Amino acid sequence: MQKQDTGGVLLFNISKQAVNPGQNFGPYGLPKAATMLLMRQYALDYGADGIRSNGVNADRIRSGLLTGEMIAARSKARGVSEADYMSGNLLRAEVTADDVAQAFLALAKARKTTGHVETVDGGNIAAALR
Repeated sequence: MQKQDTGGVLLFNISKQAVNPGQNFGPYGLPKAATMLLMRQYALDYGADGIRSNGVNADRIRSGLLTGEMIAARSKARGVSEADYMSGNLLRAEVTADDVAQAFLALAKARKTTGHVETVDGGNIAAALR
């Protein structure tokens, strides 16, 4: 990007785990926290070159990590339905992969934004950035 001298954007998938770790998720959370720091470091180091660096902090997205089996186990352990577990946020709405994709797209287009973490979690105060 520097050699091309046209600016650009680096986008990182950070996860709520970077700011609100869950028990027994250390091996997943530690790299996510490091990713958030790296994203901010790149914003500092390359902003003068017009290279933006931003990240998305999402939570409870059905994926290869948060599988149907894991959702069933977590909802059972909490004594709630799977639907209630997946919509366990302030908006009471399940956050989808499309919601996360839209956040990445918005950050790709945000020409005057760098060093920013966009949270896509339906509202999780424990994971809010301070």
